[in-house]
Amino acid sequence: MKILYAASEALPYMASGGLADVAGSLPKAIRNRQQACRVVMPLYGDIKAELRNEMRFVTSFAVPLGWRNQYCGIFEANCNGVIYYFIDNEYYFKRDGLYGFYDDGERFAYFSKAVLEMLNFIDFAPDIINLNDWQTALVPVFLNTFYRDIDKFKNIKTVFTIHNIQYQGKFDIRIAQDVLGLPE
Repeated sequence: MKILYAASEALPYMASGGLADVAGSLPKAIRNRQQACRVVMPLYGDIKAELRNEMRFVTSFAVPLGWRNQYCGIFEANCNGVIYYFIDNEYYFKRDGLYGFYDDGERFAYFSKAVLEMLNFIDFAPDIINLNDWQTALVPVFLNTFYRDIDKFKNIKTVFTIHNIQYQGKFDIRIAQDVLGLPE
């Protein structure tokens, strides 16, 4: 079984809470059980230079987001035998800190869409995408709306894990109208 673990933070790269602990340890435990597990997270500007220096550029492409296309670079690193992919977009992720920005809804809608777009450009086709908290909650929506008819996406399953129900990612309806590109 091949699992893509999508999270907004993971140790040792970035952490603000328990999600980073789980995202840093569970993929390694899954790999130790002879399953292929890779992680995808944003490439934050605050990631330490020594960790950034271990990353290699893989590719770049445009992510369709509502009425516009946004740059996306993919970097990769191997940490303790687990491959990590990093979604690069300096407009969304080169900031001080992880959360609490006026455009968090748009930032993580972009991240969710970029996770799926990335699968068209890497050599990993997951059976399951394990999603974590509100920052990745749009992946199943985008998967079913925009990607399900594409062969490589037809059989992908999703699992959604909530680590802290207090953080729900509630945003103004204008984000849905402007950014998501969903049919009415």
